[in-house]
Amino acid sequence: MKRPMLVVISCLLIVFCWGRSSSRADEVDAEETGYSDRTIDEELEDDTLDGREYGLSSALAPSSSTKTHQLIDARTGLVVNSTEYPSNWNVISKPSYTIDQKLPTFLIQITGPDHLNSFNTPIAYHVDYQDPQMAQLMYNTPYGKMIRPLAGPQQIFNEEVKGRMAKSGFEYLGEREQPEVTRYLRNKIASKSGMDTALSIYNTEWKNSKGQKAMASVSVISMEQPTVSGNMMVWFYTVNYTFVDESAYEKTLELMKEATFSYRENPQWEEYVNRLGQQRARENQRRAQLAAAQHQNRMQARWSAFNAHQDKMKGIWAAQDANHASFMNRNFGAGSDTGQRQFINMINEEETVYNPLTGNNYQVNAGSTEYWMDSDGNYIRNDDLFYTPNGDINLNNREWVRVENAH
Repeated sequence: MKRPMLVVISCLLIVFCWGRSSSRADEVDAEETGYSDRTIDEELEDDTLDGREYGLSSALAPSSSTKTHQLIDARTGLVVNSTEYPSNWNVISKPSYTIDQKLPTFLIQITGPDHLNSFNTPIAYHVDYQDPQMAQLMYNTPYGKMIRPLAGPQQIFNEEVKGRMAKSGFEYLGEREQPEVTRYLRNKIASKSGMDTALSIYNTEWKNSKGQKAMASVSVISMEQPTVSGNMMVWFYTVNYTFVDESAYEKTLELMKEATFSYRENPQWEEYVNRLGQQRARENQRRAQLAAAQHQNRMQARWSAFNAHQDKMKGIWAAQDANHASFMNRNFGAGSDTGQRQFINMINEEETVYNPLTGNNYQVNAGSTEYWMDSDGNYIRNDDLFYTPNGDINLNNREWVRVENAH
């Protein structure tokens, strides 16, 4: 991944983890939302990665009124950042590595007084090519499923939030701007990123007949990146759901704003991200040089074979062997294990996919356009390129990742 993308992922932590306070989850229709039956607590029990729990950390609490919650990278054990929350709020978090295998984003859930309950949906990632020809070309690659024109937060709201909230018994009240928070987040992004990066937030307020009030916030962050054929737009979005008793709604929003302003980054984590960017830049350069050298060697080998064939027919058997090897590589892969697996899959009408959540390969029934899988190996077959199970209330807020063919 290029260095700019590392910066953007750091910005995602600022924007998409800025806070979400809410009301009791069991007051929202469990059948309709699916969020009350399974929480991040249970997800953490199922996936502690290295045996440690990544939940509430209050050891550094500066006073009785607040406590510190740390977001921790499960790969390195480093603290990514920390935030001060009211001491009577329970905060749990879980790292996710679906965007980058070494840089986490986080699912966060907050519960507390006045039926406080808040959570964010997994981050969705898309690419928008400005050049229509390049976009059409990329549609035919494994990355085609990520291509989508940049959508504003209101469009995401209409697609994913509006119907779900209404179906769960909430009445739409209107928009709610939070200029101080938005300005703070944009300034944070500007200080970390010298690129053309934009942030859009759309907050809406709701209430139900049980005395609860809610805020649903859609956040979209986008970044332009230059390419050989022109610019492309990389963009991400998430939805933060906030529910709380109506009598405590304004107070809770104010406390959440204070928590947002207490956000602190860990310098050691920033150093790690910088080193990782430098390491990847060197690796990309090494691969480019190796590819150029291999191409030159192939061209020289082909020219030598041609001259040898013109002189005499001595190279005919070598040429046939080369053609056979090329045929096998094209149809069955460069390794014999890969070829055998693909041949068996062809007979059984199956595909082998790699799940980055577990690091393991799985067998799935062939014939679908794409497959989504969770950390337990459960998978969803899908032929709708615009469908994503992440954030689907009916799927219990589980994290799903789009899996690709194993190589």
